[in-house]
Amino acid sequence: MSHPILERHLESQKLRPLYLFFGEEEFLVERALRRLESALTEEPGEAVLRVVREAPEVSLEEFFAQARMSTLWGSSQLLVLRRAETYPAEALKAVAAYLDHPAPHSLVILTAPSLKFKDVEKHGVFGRLQKNEAALGFFRLREAELLPWLAQEARHLGKTMPPAAAQRLVEVVGDNLSELHQELKKLVLFAGDVDSLTPQQVNQLASHSRSYNIFALVEALGESGMSRRLAALDHLLDLGEPPARILTMLARQLRLLIRYKEAAPHASPADLAKKLRLPPGLVKRLGQQAQHFSLKALRSHLNLLHQADLSLKTSTANPRVWLEYTLIHLGPG
Repeated sequence: MSHPILERHLESQKLRPLYLFFGEEEFLVERALRRLESALTEEPGEAVLRVVREAPEVSLEEFFAQARMSTLWGSSQLLVLRRAETYPAEALKAVAAYLDHPAPHSLVILTAPSLKFKDVEKHGVFGRLQKNEAALGFFRLREAELLPWLAQEARHLGKTMPPAAAQRLVEVVGDNLSELHQELKKLVLFAGDVDSLTPQQVNQLASHSRSYNIFALVEALGESGMSRRLAALDHLLDLGEPPARILTMLARQLRLLIRYKEAAPHASPADLAKKLRLPPGLVKRLGQQAQHFSLKALRSHLNLLHQADLSLKTSTANPRVWLEYTLIHLGPG
């Protein structure tokens, strides 16, 4: 499934000549583009030319001129212009002009990752597309949507994924759809002939993934001993995880713990989950971890990470040394 409205247009064979794909979820945008490319190549012997341009490397006039040019064999072409929202309002009048006289063999997609629904509704040109069901939003899934999405993806891959297994995969990997889908495909292969995926299978597979070991590292922050933290770090570096990303994930976890500590006395678990934009299961784990730290210690640890980041960027020493030094000092307090 790419997008419900787009699938309806494909089923009824009533594609619009130009679509606006807005929102920050690149995985879903790319899936929709692949779906369109596949649909346009359904005719035997027909090839689709896919052209991708980036604003502002090309003017809208040049881009639409290319859309009007016939391909060598007169077949369809899919033209994608990324970050269309960066063009000034005056330039976007070219979109309206193209809509009045679209090219017959071209399908044009404008992407605008920074736009929200309200931005599209208020916009003179993009609002016209929305009224014609040609402005489609692709946003990061909310926590309540992740588990059903994973179950649906698993069905497409021939497996059943109960909520407990989906929840465990989200806990291990996070909410990035691209990474979730990649790990789900690995999990399906790992499961073999077994029809239903389980949390135990997630755990078994996860020990060999970068996502899991980042998870294990941040989970170990609340432990008094440093052995688990250092073991997770060794595994991550052996898997090729960039040191800068390790620091980024640690800093993200500390910021979440700080936000949790600041909000917890005044908010319910449901409110905390909404405020932190995390599944309830992760918020519960965060609360358990937060018990081991004072706000003062968390802020001190975050400052230590900033210092380590600066050292990684300016020092010629082995990054492992700085990371180990940092993790030794990130215990509870």
